[in-house]
Amino acid sequence: MNRPVVRRLGLALIVLLVVSLIPTFIAAQAPPPPFIPHPLEGRDECLACHETGVDGAPQVPDDHADRTNDMCPVCHQPAVVTEVVQRGAPSTASPTAEAATPTATGPPPVPHTLKGRENCLECHVSPEVTPTPVGGPPAIPHPLIGREHCLACHQEGVGGAPQIPDDHAGRTNDVCQACHQPGQIPPPPTPTIPSEPIPTPIVYPRVEGVNTCFDCHSTLGGKHADITAQWQRSIHAERGVLCADCHGGDPSANTVDAAMSPDAGYIGVPAKADIPAMCAGCHANVVQMRQYDLPTDQYAKYKESVHGIRLAEGDPNVATCFDCHGGHQILKANDPASTVYPANVPGTCASCHADQQLMAPYGIPTNQFDLYRQSVHGQALLDRQDFRAPSCATCHGTHGAAPPGFAEVANVCGSCHTATQDYYLKSAHASGDDGAPKCVTCHGRYDVSKPGEALYLGAEPRHCGACHAPDSVPGQVAQSLYDAIAAAAQAYDEAEAVVESARRVGMLVAPLEGRLREANTDLITARAAQHTLDVATVRERADEAYAIADETKASAEAAIAESIFRRRAMVVAVAIIGLTIVALYLLKRELDRQLDAG
Repeated sequence: MNRPVVRRLGLALIVLLVVSLIPTFIAAQAPPPPFIPHPLEGRDECLACHETGVDGAPQVPDDHADRTNDMCPVCHQPAVVTEVVQRGAPSTASPTAEAATPTATGPPPVPHTLKGRENCLECHVSPEVTPTPVGGPPAIPHPLIGREHCLACHQEGVGGAPQIPDDHAGRTNDVCQACHQPGQIPPPPTPTIPSEPIPTPIVYPRVEGVNTCFDCHSTLGGKHADITAQWQRSIHAERGVLCADCHGGDPSANTVDAAMSPDAGYIGVPAKADIPAMCAGCHANVVQMRQYDLPTDQYAKYKESVHGIRLAEGDPNVATCFDCHGGHQILKANDPASTVYPANVPGTCASCHADQQLMAPYGIPTNQFDLYRQSVHGQALLDRQDFRAPSCATCHGTHGAAPPGFAEVANVCGSCHTATQDYYLKSAHASGDDGAPKCVTCHGRYDVSKPGEALYLGAEPRHCGACHAPDSVPGQVAQSLYDAIAAAAQAYDEAEAVVESARRVGMLVAPLEGRLREANTDLITARAAQHTLDVATVRERADEAYAIADETKASAEAAIAESIFRRRAMVVAVAIIGLTIVALYLLKRELDRQLDAG
């Protein structure tokens, strides 16, 4: 590249640099944009006042036309005061703040820094609902919820409300709060709900890492060795709950007398009546239990239960925490060895409720566990370990255990069988009469049998005929419901069998299985809707299930027929191919003989 070209390029670059710096130089010489002479809190709608110059506010110039509220703070910043004005002394503000001093008709500058004082109303409005001091805009003396339309009252002074002055004419509802802020209304006192104090836990001298109770009893053998071994396997040992937390005493002492001294709080074996409160000393403490995500209302529920009420009355036979959870070997609820593991709950309850001698004074039957064991619920939980199945605690509760009354059994069952309950509540059976049938009337209480259409027929207990004669109107409704559901169920079973046959012969049956699922859904819905006793509703769903099942069966049979045709055609084709091969072979032999003879 020659020198003239280089010189021209250099000159062009210098000219571009100078031209690019001119706007910066001009902007540096221009005066800075005015500062905002008031706090921005509650006044972020700049154009509400500055669009028309409300109350002497500077009006936006012509070259600012079409600018929006969110563009204003890009150039205009709040004035900063570097020195707090002392009461009775002249203010000494920074040059920046002085430049932001408004005219005599505008609001006064903020005489202190805004850091940590963004909420002006914390100081400038009294705690009661009162106007601001003379000279400032009055505070709003009422809550704004439901009163956002200020002009609805203040335009005409409705109900004695202050009427807007003449110089406020033309202002709209959204402009009012630019100056007027709500006063601080003291909140109503929060009602205190009386609650029973948490039982005081046992207090004892504790030394971290020292437990002489365990050290001593683990060497004594017999039941003492068993107790210490059980405690070692417990969740209490894992979480640092020591012997003294339940028995008192001094677990740091080196002698038996000192460890079991009454002065050290030793109580020995707790009295049965004291066990719930003793456990609640920890388990009702919200702060202590929050870290383990355990509920803290068990003690309150227990005191309201049949067990808790009878214990308070002095009955020593009722269950306490010890009877259900164990004493020393208390395991996590998800431990299969725990007494409260879901599959173990029926057996835990039966340890008392299947004891004839223990239940005799209360007149409580003792065959519930045997009945439950044979029920659909018991078979699902105990045999198949299906934890969706209910146990005693599901229906009776746990710590607040109480037998559900006959009238509320429908609600207890409905907590799981929600769709069935919704249908049942629409039926005549849910009339609320004492003699109206409930869930247990047809399905049983503990010995819940597998439901089926057979319950519509016959006069055996739990069957419709046990209450309704076959020639009565309810009996005819039962027969109609049976006919609709039984026909759909039979069609579904037949379709399912044919689809399975098609699958075994190698046909693709995925679409047919999808249609079968649709039929099954309609059939399930019809069986749930039967609790409405509305024949039309049930028949609609049952007929839909029947139609889909019948269509699926026909398609499966067609697929099987096609498979049979293909197999037969394949046999014919193979036979023809075989004959052709034999004929060609014979022809070849004949040609070979003729060639040999020639």
